[in-house]
Amino acid sequence: MMNIKITGSGSYIPANRIANAHFKDHLFLDESGSPFPQPASVIEKFKAITGIEERRYADKNQVASDLAFLAGQRAIEDAAIDPETLDYIIVAHNYGDVPYAKIQSDTVPSLATRVKKKLMIRNPKCVAYDPTIRLSRME
Repeated sequence: MMNIKITGSGSYIPANRIANAHFKDHLFLDESGSPFPQPASVIEKFKAITGIEERRYADKNQVASDLAFLAGQRAIEDAAIDPETLDYIIVAHNYGDVPYAKIQSDTVPSLATRVKKKLMIRNPKCVAYDPTIRLSRME
């Protein structure tokens, strides 16, 4: 039996704000590269449907592991703990580190391992891993 508890939490939201209106005159393409049949003005309906008014973008020199590191720093501060006492660093993401203007993701080493290094944690017992979601169906 494991005794697990979360003692702190942290998040990071980039400062770069892009309002929905920014996308009003954009050309949106589908997977084949063809324009969507709806005009870009349909973006106005997006807020009514989702409530989303803006998007946040990371700085051009930041990747997902940088954002996770900043959130991790805040979680450590919130918990008021020594980072060397952490047992686990778990980073859930959907695509790894993707540098600005690149299409190739970089997932090795794991993002959690990169966060551990950026947090300068030297404790070898602190396990850093990215969970994998596996879906299966019983037949």
